[in-house]
Amino acid sequence: MVTLINYTLRNVKMTNLKINKSGFKLKKCNFIKEATSKDRIVIGNTYSTDMNHFIGWELRFGGAYKKTSMFTIKLDGTIYQHFSPNYYSEVFENRRINETSITILLENEGWLELYNDEKNEYITSMGYIYNRNGSVIHKKWRNKTYWAPYSEEQLESVYRLCEKLCSEFNIPLKAISHNTNIENPNKYHGVVYKSNFNKHHTDVNPNWDCNWIKSKLENIDYEN
Repeated sequence: MVTLINYTLRNVKMTNLKINKSGFKLKKCNFIKEATSKDRIVIGNTYSTDMNHFIGWELRFGGAYKKTSMFTIKLDGTIYQHFSPNYYSEVFENRRINETSITILLENEGWLELYNDEKNEYITSMGYIYNRNGSVIHKKWRNKTYWAPYSEEQLESVYRLCEKLCSEFNIPLKAISHNTNIENPNKYHGVVYKSNFNKHHTDVNPNWDCNWIKSKLENIDYEN
């Protein structure tokens, strides 16, 4: 499991948040440039590292792939904004969910397969050798057993980014406390995970601390 640090960021000012808006910017053909109101933030995985998911977006469908995300948070906590959260993309089949959602992807390989028991070596869902430091969690969930870890820096960045976005888009400061299915996730207003929508989604995986994010967001106490 991820070992959480002793966070004292309860009253962090949002001005401290750094968002890179130029490093991995998507073209207009990769999202729908139509401003819509937002009800929720949806968090998922990239299932790759080194921004390979972004490279894939630019190559698919002749460069016009629209199943993209507004933000990516790398393992070191760096936040990239790919296009304005005022707009939307086609992450879900339901257009209304797309229009009313802000999407954030966490750099994470997701589920892993053990291929060398003696050496404790794994391969990713994309078929690459898993070579990242960090404890692989062993937990049977959604027909998979091994899961890549998230980082403490990602937890911090998610909290800060969600705080900022909830304030800007008038989204309730609340979050789901688990990564399993919920009833009518399309009607939920707050922070939710892709795995809350469908049992076939495995993001976020069991390494993510849903309770920590929920507690931080729902107990924000600003001090001047």
